[in-house]
Parts: sequence; structure tokens; C-alpha cells
Amino acid sequence: MVCKRIIIQIMKIDINVDAGESFGRYVLGNDAEILKYVTSANVATGFHAGDPLVLEQIIINAKKHGVAIGAHTGLPDRQGFGRREIAITSEELRSDTLYQLGAVDAFLKVHGMKMQHVKPHGILYRMTSENEKYIDTFLDTIKEYNPELYILFPENSLGFKRGVEKGLKMASEALVDLSYDDDGNWVIEKIKQARTPQEVAERALMVAKEKKIPTMSGGEVALPNAITVCIHGDGPNAIEIAQTVKQTLIENGVELGNLSQIL
Repeated sequence: MVCKRIIIQIMKIDINVDAGESFGRYVLGNDAEILKYVTSANVATGFHAGDPLVLEQIIINAKKHGVAIGAHTGLPDRQGFGRREIAITSEELRSDTLYQLGAVDAFLKVHGMKMQHVKPHGILYRMTSENEKYIDTFLDTIKEYNPELYILFPENSLGFKRGVEKGLKMASEALVDLSYDDDGNWVIEKIKQARTPQEVAERALMVAKEKKIPTMSGGEVALPNAITVCIHGDGPNAIEIAQTVKQTLIENGVELGNLSQIL
């Protein structure tokens, strides 16, 4: 009798959220609640949003829920929420990045946690993944600081490919609550628009199972290495979206875990 070996492919994915974006008495999002439904959190470092008290509180809550922490580095532009391009120099990008990584690491050290990843915020995400002026500086700074950190980038970007060439831990991310054009570019929203939780959950499921995401024109963009999906914590219905995404993925046999657990 010949025994056939049956290989079952287990679908795994990380759910990350942009969080820690409140400042003083100005509250943006519900960090304590949304952390119940995600596996990783990108924490604002105080440049585009956030402050030291907010930063420490989200780390405390993340530890409570077993959520991995990443630094959400941004441009020094609170008024524009880090979504306006600023012509910083490469030297400024390096020093600003190190400054922000150090701030997050200080709180993580005190609370017995380690940083999992780095994700540039807003327009800096596009600047560091697409603009030749900044790509190498950003990647080399991360490598110099801690080459074990995962870097969240769009996988169809020049920065992602360059990071792989440098031997860095690149993690392909899908922004499931934003629109994509046919070239695979995501669309920045000055003010986060509401989407139905089911729509976002279906997009997340498509990423997890089929490794692609729909575009505004009705087409699709291939994301063959997608390993994490993002939910923006400043969305008007972010909690409902996070709940539905988590439930939908689990019900469809997708295993959830942070980057360190599944890569």
C-alpha cells in the first residue's frame, strides 16, 4: 500500500493597527479597545502624533493583550498629521529615525518588552519606500540600529526590493481599509473615511487567502508575500472593523499571530 503524504497549507497573517495617536487631552481612536482585536501595533513616536504618556500607556495595554509593538516613525508635523511631504535631508531622516526608535525602546525596556518592527507613517511611508533620495538612508539606519527588526513596506515598492537585497527582514503589508489604484499605489486620505466592516474584512480575507487586493477600478493587485494587514486606528468605525476582520479571518481558517510568530 502506498501512503500519500498530504500537505495542508495553513494560512497565517498578522493584523496590525496604527495607534497611540492621541495627544494630551485630544483623543484620537480607542487604543485600549482596539488592541483586543489585533496582533501588532504601530505606535506613534511623538513626531506626527502621540506624546510620552500616550506612548507608555499603549505599551502597557499591548503587553496585557499580548500585542507586539513597532515604532511608527513619522515626519515632525503634528498639524498635518505626518501626511504632508517635507523636504528633509538624508541626515535629518537618519537622526529623526534614531531619535524615534530610541524613544519607543526606552518604554519597552522598562516594561520588559522588545520592539518587533518599524513602519514609517503617512507620507514618510511613501518617501522611504519609493524615493531614491531616502530609501537607502532609512534602510541603512534600521540595519545600523537593529537588523533584527521587521520593516513594514509595500512589497511592490523599490524600498521593499532594496531591503531584501540588503538582507533585512522585510514584511509585506496590505492596507485593507484604504483604496488602491491599478499600479498598486494606496491612496492617502487627509481625513480617514468610514468603510463598512464587512468590506474591509473581505479585503483582508482576500489578502490572506489569495494574496491580492482589489483596486478602485475593479481590478486586482497581486501581493504574493503579504503577511500583515493594517487597520488605521483613527478611522471613525475602527473598532467595528477590527472586530469583524478578526472574526472573519478566524471563521475562514486563517491563523492569527504577530510577525515574530509567523515569519
